[in-house]
Amino acid sequence: MRENLKLFFAVLLILFGSFLIGLTVNSFGKTGNFIMHLIGIGFNLGAIFVVRSKKDNQQSSQTNE
Repeated sequence: MRENLKLFFAVLLILFGSFLIGLTVNSFGKTGNFIMHLIGIGFNLGAIFVVRSKKDNQQSSQTNE
């Protein structure tokens, strides 16, 4: 059950991060849009780490059996 929750959380992070990367707001200016893109990239990297930690936990549980 916990693995499904991690995967769902990773999908949400990817969707939100991709939305922030693709979004451009004229009133933010270049600096604001750059910061928003960096935050979006951070969300996508966070999703990668969530999925990797899920994979590591599965491998360690298999070796413990």
